[in-house]
Amino acid sequence: MKYFTYELVAATNDWIDQTEKQNKRTEKRFWQVVADYHTQLEELKPRLSKPAWKFFRYGFAETGLHDGRLLSLSVGDGLNYAADGTSPFRINRQRALARVEFLNYGQVYCHVFELQGLRSASMDLCVEEDSMAQSIGDLLTYELMAVDGEYLGLGFLFTTGGEIAFKFRRLVYRRRRLQEQYDLGQVYT
Repeated sequence: MKYFTYELVAATNDWIDQTEKQNKRTEKRFWQVVADYHTQLEELKPRLSKPAWKFFRYGFAETGLHDGRLLSLSVGDGLNYAADGTSPFRINRQRALARVEFLNYGQVYCHVFELQGLRSASMDLCVEEDSMAQSIGDLLTYELMAVDGEYLGLGFLFTTGGEIAFKFRRLVYRRRRLQEQYDLGQVYT
């Protein structure tokens, strides 16, 4: 994470021991980082689809992913290949890609990020062993940035301090609104 590091978010949320003066400095620094992040997002606008840019620039609360959950993460050379014996896996034609799927906190939206032209993927996740679910936990924040004129970077930071980071050429972003057919209270059972 370049902009929203765990250290910055923890200090801004007062998760660490700090004086009132340090807290005010941290909050000021946080809002400067937000402004810097928005500035660089403006520069990325021509490189993104309109829905992707709108999500990263304006997605928060119900339409964002804060406190969302990672549903799946797939990385490979054949994510679009059906290994059923009906067609060959064409070794010289496959392209590495990654697909990441999240459910937002309110369980209203499913967000899918497909990262084409994958250059690198790294993951440092841990499971919340002291929680009932023993899950990866809540998504704390995320950011999209330019790596250079060709590649983009996308990072996800979890409340556990775990991170997922990618470098890639093209982002395909899809968001689907879900039609709930259950009582919201069932999410904790």
